[in-house]
Amino acid sequence: MAKTSGGRRSTIRAILGLAVATATVAVGLTGCSADDGGAGGGAGGTVGILMPGVQSVRWQIEAETMTEGFKERGYDTAVQFANDDAPTQVQQMEDMITQGVNALIVVAVDVQSLGGPLADAKAADIPILSYTRLLSDTEAVDYYTTFDYKAYGAASGHSILSALGVEDADGNPTGEKGPFTIEIVNGSPTDSVAYDMWAGYEETLQPYVDEGVLEIPSGQSTFDQSSTLNWTGEGAQSRMENIITSTYSDGTKLDAVWVPFDGMTRGVIAALKSSGIQPGTEAWPILPGGDGELDSIKSILAGEQYSSAWIDVITLADGAVTIVSDVLDGGDWPEPDTTTDNNSIDVPTKLSPVVNVTKDNVQEVLVDSGFYTAQELGL
Repeated sequence: MAKTSGGRRSTIRAILGLAVATATVAVGLTGCSADDGGAGGGAGGTVGILMPGVQSVRWQIEAETMTEGFKERGYDTAVQFANDDAPTQVQQMEDMITQGVNALIVVAVDVQSLGGPLADAKAADIPILSYTRLLSDTEAVDYYTTFDYKAYGAASGHSILSALGVEDADGNPTGEKGPFTIEIVNGSPTDSVAYDMWAGYEETLQPYVDEGVLEIPSGQSTFDQSSTLNWTGEGAQSRMENIITSTYSDGTKLDAVWVPFDGMTRGVIAALKSSGIQPGTEAWPILPGGDGELDSIKSILAGEQYSSAWIDVITLADGAVTIVSDVLDGGDWPEPDTTTDNNSIDVPTKLSPVVNVTKDNVQEVLVDSGFYTAQELGL
């Protein structure tokens, strides 16, 4: 695993500070390379990095981390953001293949949409790393590196159960029977990660729904009914506002919302506030999230969001640099932790851990590790 330097953490903090100017940051990264060259410009070659968009600041962080890491290994990068549009990403990949990139790292907008250009890349002997999201229905993928997203989804479930007193801190049932009301604001149906997170929901919360300890008054209890296209905060806010109006306008208390991504949690928070439900009151529900985004960690400290399933995206990005650089230097793909079925082949997979962050461990997990500074978090 590549070592994450203090300088790289500083660069990431700079990106976080510029998150309000998302479009500017995206343009700055698009097409960037280690030495201002295009594909094939570096002494070791060029790695094409395809990111879905800038809706989540993590993609900017990881693109910049990879660019710096590949520069240290002697490789240029060509980075493209697709504005969360699948046809745009298809064209971007085709262009990279034509330009002669030496390897591809892909975070798909739609994991099933890239079969054509992926087949072309495979035919051209271009190594392909599926990053975070599993490229599906294709044999043209060499390796998959990601987080344990089932555990990520389960972390949100355990937060709810612990906060409601249904489970203790170790995840053991307490005998509390409720019933408690919950709603679901799920991830994007175009993203394989959302299905992994849903498996975490089914493992932790569904048994209590089946027992009647948890109830879903809106009736929107399936993956498809609760999904949010492209993980947008606006989509989460709109959906939550509709649920509040249709189901909770009679004063029914909402106890918790299972949300697996910080950006959507902030949308849910906006919906609750616009409906007159305020943090710090008994009416305020338990709200988990995920990714450990700066604004959401601040929200946790302020008592709005309850938790965030934190993933160390810098370490994951550094790991991708090491994996691809080693392959381009003539080495082998690393020994996988497991394999993952993408509907065509079993893809060798490396999993990184997830840590659930609450108000109680922000200092230990995020500040002591150097991911955020105490000043950034107002500590």
